[in-house]
Amino acid sequence: MANKSLKKNFIYNLIYQVTMLVSPLVVTPYISRIFLPESIGLYSYADSMAAYFVLVAVLGTSTYGQRAIGYLQEDKEGRSRAFWEIFLLRFMTTSVTLAAYAVYALLFARENIVVTVILALNVLNVVFDISWFMQGLEEFGKTAFRSILFRLLSVGAIFLFVKNDGDLYLYVLFMTAFTVLGNLSLWLYLPKYLVRVKGIRPFHDIRSVLMLFLPTVATQVYTVLDKSMLGWFSDGYNENGYYEQAEKIVKIALSAVTALGIVMIPRIASTYKAGDTERVRYYIYNSYRYVWMAAIPLMLGFISIASVFTPVYYGEGYGKCAVLLPIFSILLVMIGLSNVNGMQYFVPIGKENILTLTVVVGAVVNFAMNLILIPFLASVGAAIASVVAEFAVTLTGFLYIWRTKQFPLGPVFLCSWRYWLAGGAMCGVLFGVKYFLPVTLWSLILLIGMGAAVYFVVLLLLRDPFLFDLIKKSLAMLGLRREREEKVDAPDAPEEQAEEDQEQDGQDERNETEKN
Repeated sequence: MANKSLKKNFIYNLIYQVTMLVSPLVVTPYISRIFLPESIGLYSYADSMAAYFVLVAVLGTSTYGQRAIGYLQEDKEGRSRAFWEIFLLRFMTTSVTLAAYAVYALLFARENIVVTVILALNVLNVVFDISWFMQGLEEFGKTAFRSILFRLLSVGAIFLFVKNDGDLYLYVLFMTAFTVLGNLSLWLYLPKYLVRVKGIRPFHDIRSVLMLFLPTVATQVYTVLDKSMLGWFSDGYNENGYYEQAEKIVKIALSAVTALGIVMIPRIASTYKAGDTERVRYYIYNSYRYVWMAAIPLMLGFISIASVFTPVYYGEGYGKCAVLLPIFSILLVMIGLSNVNGMQYFVPIGKENILTLTVVVGAVVNFAMNLILIPFLASVGAAIASVVAEFAVTLTGFLYIWRTKQFPLGPVFLCSWRYWLAGGAMCGVLFGVKYFLPVTLWSLILLIGMGAAVYFVVLLLLRDPFLFDLIKKSLAMLGLRREREEKVDAPDAPEEQAEEDQEQDGQDERNETEKN
């Protein structure tokens, strides 16, 4: 399992994330014209309630499993034992949770019983989902291929069979069933990676699992509770519908921002276990830089073109999304940074308690803000509460890193200046041009293309080292040029130069190993 190519894994995961990005981008305009906001809101509310049961069934095992397998990549017997222990634990928690979900459906969801029953597949899926195992082995190509295939099948089924507002049940079925089938297909790879083992103890490290469950619970409060509280405080499900559609498109974009994070968790875990703390710092700095480069243009882009994007993309009846999109877009930066702090740093180095602290702070802030804002501002209030909560999470994480001197924070923020400058130029151009264009699909395409062109041209003019390195590595992977034995500069800071020189030697050795 050694010497997986981090660059290839990133490309595999990026392709997967782009597919996950493109498929909802294609489906959402169709669905928003088929279903009324009320129907979309009904699904959103039912899905938010099912998500609580999924949360209990998973019980923190996804992140724990990915990290545990990352630690045991070279130990076939150890990783086999870890797999079966985690699988059995998930099987038991899922069985209990499904029974509880059945009681909930019969007692509290009778008016929406069909959708609720279909969403039970999301709970059942916890047993079959072994993506955490493949990710821990850094086998991102396999998970990406299977996920892409079944996502495309799901999209095809939606276009073929969902034709009117009465087909909501089919839509929910296709969204859930193909995910289960995709996860089941991953089991075909297992014989290659597992051996027979004895002494399986599914509860032997339950404390660590529960420590990772706590931040997941807190995170769920401010990612799902918004939708639940909108359903509780609103008459009907229209506000849920606006919130769902606006949040969905931003969360789709967020998958591109956090694409590197999934790849980095097992790599940082194995690097940290090997005692190479300097290498861990190098990985973390470049993760921050990637977040800045991806999140800033997406955020400013949504803010700039929301008034054109909403009527063209969603169609009639979703005008409120033009207000929600700019608010939600701030999450791209906040969640991107907090993902590096928490999932890429705190979890791999065993600081789950700090991750728990950050998300508990966010959950408390979000719940309080929801109580204050939702009764008066409905979906807009819920969106504002989400942004404030994510800011609290990110700030708490950075405060811990600063107070405990984990690594210097100056380079983390100083490296972003090129991206803010390029994003500002893009934003100015888009605001200036959009008022001279009609609200049409071609205008939207023109604005998106123009924004991307301005952003990357400015970065090229500023000679951003991170972008240049990505271009070189991409060309090298495509065989268009020979990759030079060099690494990305750490974030711009003179005091980091000596550390960069030291890191260069280690990178040269690793590059040579990967080639061999």
